Amino acid sequence: MLPSTEDTSASDAISAQLDDEISSLQAQITSLKSQRKLQAATILSSRHTKATLTRLRTSQKSTQQSQSQSQSTPTDTTPLLLAASTAQRAHTQENLYRACAGITTFRVQDPDPNAVDGGNVLGIRIDVSSTGKFVKPYYIMLNKPWLGTDLLRVHRHTVPASIPLSALAERYLPHGKGSEAMGAAVGAGGKKQDLRRFVRALRREVVAYHNRTSVIKGLRREFKLDEKASRKGKGREKVISDISAADAEAKQVRIEWVDGRIGRAVVDERGEVVNCVIMGEDGRDRETERRVVGGGMEGIGERLRDGMY
Repeated sequence: MLPSTEDTSASDAISAQLDDEISSLQAQITSLKSQRKLQAATILSSRHTKATLTRLRTSQKSTQQSQSQSQSTPTDTTPLLLAASTAQRAHTQENLYRACAGITTFRVQDPDPNAVDGGNVLGIRIDVSSTGKFVKPYYIMLNKPWLGTDLLRVHRHTVPASIPLSALAERYLPHGKGSEAMGAAVGAGGKKQDLRRFVRALRREVVAYHNRTSVIKGLRREFKLDEKASRKGKGREKVISDISAADAEAKQVRIEWVDGRIGRAVVDERGEVVNCVIMGEDGRDRETERRVVGGGMEGIGERLRDGMY
């Protein structure tokens, strides 16, 4: 005997309820693990904790020296806690420095025996945080273009192609004819290098790029574009079918609607939407265009929802 439609619907409802409960429990477990990790890091990095562990270590050493060699002593975990506390404090200090500084310089030795200036290279490290985490640092290596000059040029780098590094280097670190180093006097028609402005402009571009990509990911989460359609038919409730970056620099956002409309929004350096074009079967949708252009990039989702409902 085949199961009835009512039995199948009840079974699907129970299965969906169990899936929701499992997802809720998994989210709670993840949250509790994060809280435990945060609390442990806070305790280990505390000065009072390190002082207490140091006192315990000193007292245990004196106790062990007074005891007989034949007597067994319990396992001492204080050295492990001290090592963990020291490592956590160093990690906290590094994170604080990276958050406050953002730019670090260091020296590098080029192993090439024929390298210019004896292989001396100036390294620059750029740290950027995105969505509450530090991304992989970017490195720029600078050296002298030829012997007997104080000019600098970009030797190697790990900056992605979406960042206009070449344009910034040409603007702030010219090393062609008539260019002068930072400490030299500029002649008539000459260009002077400015390493400080170059690094600041480069980091500004990197931060803006990560902010734009983070906003696009947030818009995808906001409209649940990365979630699978459930059995309850939530997939039919979607109005936006896709949101993505239309170019490598993420300065253009492509928006696709379920009804076939396709739009593209242009974002400036400050993250403001400066232009938008939306085309559908009936031509341009100027009302939605005005909604999209009416503010910053991070508010596109809210403005679109205001026009939908």
